[in-house]
Amino acid sequence: MPKEIRDKQVTQILSMYPHIPRELKIEIAKIDASLFAMQLMLVARAHSFDTNPMAGFERDQVVSAFELDDQRYVPVMILSIGKAKDKGHESVRLPSEKITFWR
Repeated sequence: MPKEIRDKQVTQILSMYPHIPRELKIEIAKIDASLFAMQLMLVARAHSFDTNPMAGFERDQVVSAFELDDQRYVPVMILSIGKAKDKGHESVRLPSEKITFWR
């Protein structure tokens, strides 16, 4: 991306961001963090590591344990990365043609 375009986009984003409601900022952060986590999981797998995303945790306790500013940070997920002790079970997915359609 040319520097001029980058600078223009950064300026636009920074001017809009303070006016976005907190709830929308949290939704944006959840989407961005989830996309980042997915990519990190794929990279870990490419390097022979196993991963496990966890969304069911006590967010307020994570904020407290890590002394996070709860007005600035919103825990989205916990991601474990390592080598599996035991082989996992096969995951079954529906075929894409059963769950997608085009109009």
